[in-house]
Amino acid sequence: MKRFVKVVLVFALMVFLSGCATTVKVRHLVPGEVDLGGERSLAIASTSSYRFPYGRPLSPWVSGLQGTDFTLSTGFETNLSERVASLATRKIVQAVSDTRYFSILVPEATDAYLSLSRTGKDGVRLMREKGFDLLMSSEISYMDVEERVEGTDLREFVTNSSGISSEQVTKREYYLIQEATLGISYTITRLHDGGILVRETVTDKEEKRTKIGTRYYAEDGTYRDERNYSSGLAPSFGTLFSQIIERITDKMALNLAPSWETEHFPLMKNKEKLASAEIAHEFAKDGEYRRAYQQFLSIWQQSRQLSSGYNASLMLATLGELQASVDLMNEVYNSTGDERVHDTLLILQQALSQDQLAQRQISGDSVDDGQGVTMTQYMVME
Repeated sequence: MKRFVKVVLVFALMVFLSGCATTVKVRHLVPGEVDLGGERSLAIASTSSYRFPYGRPLSPWVSGLQGTDFTLSTGFETNLSERVASLATRKIVQAVSDTRYFSILVPEATDAYLSLSRTGKDGVRLMREKGFDLLMSSEISYMDVEERVEGTDLREFVTNSSGISSEQVTKREYYLIQEATLGISYTITRLHDGGILVRETVTDKEEKRTKIGTRYYAEDGTYRDERNYSSGLAPSFGTLFSQIIERITDKMALNLAPSWETEHFPLMKNKEKLASAEIAHEFAKDGEYRRAYQQFLSIWQQSRQLSSGYNASLMLATLGELQASVDLMNEVYNSTGDERVHDTLLILQQALSQDQLAQRQISGDSVDDGQGVTMTQYMVME
C-alpha cells in the first residue's frame, strides 16, 4: 500500500510538470467496502433521533467576555434532535439513491411496514413479498454541542509622542466558537433470516468561528467596543450538523456500493520526433482514442518506440479496456525495463483488480469469506 501511495504521488508530480502534455482519464470501478452478496433491494427506515441525557445541553445565552456587550442568544433550538434525525434520513436516502446501485423502499413506506407488528401483522414478510432483501435502520447514537466566546489580542508597533516605538495590543477580536459532534450508527439486516450484514458507527465533528465584535484600545488605555455581528441570535447549529451528515452519508454510500474513480495520466512525449507518432498524439488530443491507439500500437510493433507502446496502453485504459491495457503495458515494461512504465503498470493493475472485484459485487459472484458481520467505527475528530 505504501508503494502504491508513493506511485500515485509521483504521478501527481508528473502531471504538474508535464505542462502542455496531453493528459487522459482512466475511469474504473472501485468496490464498496462491504460485500452485500449481490443483494440490491433495500428498505430504508427513518433515522431515530437522539435524546440528550441531561435535558437542555446549553444555556439560553452565550455570555461575552470581560464585560463586553457581545452576549448572544444560543444557536441551540429545542427541536434540534428531531431536525437532525429528519435530515439524516433524507441524506441517507439521497446518498444511497445516488449510487444508482440499489432499489429503494422509502422510509415512509418502510416505517409503515415495520409498525404493522403492533397490529399483529408481519411487516417484514410483507416487505419480502414486495421483493426487498435488506433492511437499513439507523440512529443518531451520539450528539453534542458547545458554544463559547474567545478573544484574540492583535498587536502592532505604536510610536508615542516621544518617538519611541513599542509593540502594544491595539485591539481584541471576539469570536463565537460553536462545535458540533455527531455519531450515526446504522445496521443492514437480511430480511429473510434477520442476519446482520453491516453494523457501523461513524462519528464526525465540525466547528464554526463567527466574529462578533472588536475592542479598540486608545493610547490612554480607554477602549471602545464595536459589534461586528448584527444579530442577537447565534447561528443555528443546524448548519454544522448538516455538514457533518453530508460527509457521513457520503461515506456510507462508498461503503455499501461500488463507485467510479478516475485516474489522470500524461502521455509520454515523442522524443524521437517521429511524424507518425505526432499524428497519434493529435488523435489523442482530439479525443479520438481508438485511432490514437491504432496509430501508437502500429509504431510500437514496427519500431519498439517506448513512448508509443506506453501511450497505446493508456489509450486502451481510456477506452475502458483495462485488461488489454495491463497486458500491453506489461509487454512494454518487459521489453524496455523503463521505470515510468513500471510505475504506471502498478497503478493499472490496481485499477483492474478493483474493477474486477466491483464487477463481482454487482453480479453477486464475490467469494463469501465467512466473516459475517462487519463492525467498524470511524472517528474523524480534526
